[in-house]
Amino acid sequence: MIIDTLSNHPEHLEVVAIMIHSEFVQKKKGTARYDQVKAFLDKKPSEPYPMTFVALDDVTCIGTVSLFENDLNERPAYTPWLASLFVETVYRNQGIAQQLINQLIIYAKSRQIPTIYLKTDNASAYYKKFGWILIETIETTDLPLHIFSYNVQES
Repeated sequence: MIIDTLSNHPEHLEVVAIMIHSEFVQKKKGTARYDQVKAFLDKKPSEPYPMTFVALDDVTCIGTVSLFENDLNERPAYTPWLASLFVETVYRNQGIAQQLINQLIIYAKSRQIPTIYLKTDNASAYYKKFGWILIETIETTDLPLHIFSYNVQES
């Protein structure tokens, strides 16, 4: 397995867009269409965000994570965000998600980004285990939304 940028493997853009749209837009009852997700992920070299990484098992894309400028409009001061972490079900519990996160952190550190944020409504224990700090909980009509930060420069 290798982890690399999506921009180095544009042939996986469609599958990554499907992963993200299915897991994070449709399930969360979001309004973005698939083609909007795909266009957003199709990063141009001159654009700093999003930076998307993919986990590849031979020629199959098995996971992804992105660094977004903002993943919660209500918190514009928090930037950038780890977002859209996803690993195909059959490949879970093998450390792939953590490898994707580590690559994103290495990237952020190389860009002198001091802090990364993320939001989750169902994986707080996972992130705490790896050193993420809970900084805020937002009560929503569904599940509470937990916002975490990670000090990149201390990693």
